[in-house]
Amino acid sequence: MKTTQLTTDYKQQVEHRYALCRGLGFWELTFEGRQAIFKHEQGVFYVTCLLLDPPSEPIHAVALALKAKGMGGQALGPAEAVQQRSMGLDDAAAVRALWRRQRALEAVLEDHQESDPVKAEALRELEEITEFLRKSPWRSRGGAERCGRAVAMAIQRFYRHLAGAVDAQGAPNPVLQAFAEHLREHLLTPSGRGGGHRKARALSPFAGCYSYEPPSGVVWEAQAERSMPQEEI
Repeated sequence: MKTTQLTTDYKQQVEHRYALCRGLGFWELTFEGRQAIFKHEQGVFYVTCLLLDPPSEPIHAVALALKAKGMGGQALGPAEAVQQRSMGLDDAAAVRALWRRQRALEAVLEDHQESDPVKAEALRELEEITEFLRKSPWRSRGGAERCGRAVAMAIQRFYRHLAGAVDAQGAPNPVLQAFAEHLREHLLTPSGRGGGHRKARALSPFAGCYSYEPPSGVVWEAQAERSMPQEEI
């Protein structure tokens, strides 16, 4: 990953020591008050979700992927759209909506004040939803594991790109490499993927849960989107 380090002294450098800003095809990073730019890739979405909203409990890859899917207002690129389809996230989102509808229908059936015709219609719809969900791959272990593998690969790929990032002169980019080390220590290792000696946690019956444990004083902020980088990448 070749990048351009930003050395400009904007007010946001003082105001935000840890921040991420998405542009069109790139991201602007502020880490420990220093800035750098890196190109967009799918793994950035997953990492950004964890940094901006650290989960109180480890979050499964499916939930993380669905959360990342709704992130930002920009249209997906062709590669991102293909990856989401391959992970089955559109189906997973639809299944989650059906789960919510299922709970609502069950509440109607349990309501003693509802009329018999309303309950009969609710029961008919509930039976249809239940049969559909019974056949859904997202009721099985396989669907979640497939998504988990895709998320893990995307996050690891992004980490490798950061760890090997160089500036325009081909020298190691100190900002992006320091950010990579931060992710290894506080995101990958707590999630059991740091490759170190720390014992991995049994986070889930499925492989693929993630956690972010920032050190004291580190709070990430999302900055307003930029239309283009201030220097050519």
